[in-house]
Amino acid sequence: MRAALIGILAMLGACATAGGALPMPRYADAASRGALASVLAGRPSEEQVRLTTDNWSYALADSLSCGVPMRQVLDAGLVGALEISAMNAAAHNGGEREIRAGARAYLSALVGLLTQRREAPAAQRCRALEGWAPRTAEAGREAVARARANGLMDEEYGLLFDLLAR
Repeated sequence: MRAALIGILAMLGACATAGGALPMPRYADAASRGALASVLAGRPSEEQVRLTTDNWSYALADSLSCGVPMRQVLDAGLVGALEISAMNAAAHNGGEREIRAGARAYLSALVGLLTQRREAPAAQRCRALEGWAPRTAEAGREAVARARANGLMDEEYGLLFDLLAR
């Protein structure tokens, strides 16, 4: 029974980030809570990491197209980098090289989208993005504060986290 519950939670955790139109920091949140929460979040597949990278990139690019304030988009983008790094770590048993590779892939996809001239999406999506960016930034700030309080913060990423904490 317990194994089945853990399996279900792991599948839900893996799907939560990968399939949503407006992504939230699921794996980064789990990582900030410690090893058990990370295990419960599950191990995403390469395809889930790719889909999540795309979801974050499109949400951020659409946010800019909708006129969401740049600072909010940048903060949400930093949370996206946290999420993709944490997700890539979960996919590769926490390897530092893989974490960096995931963040590079995310930033590369994001830069590609941001340099394209894009029409604003539908008004309904723009309204959703106006609320999504600040909520996402706040969720990222909470995850960073929790990770620091739990002694899980890697000092090498201090600048990124300090930017988000503002």
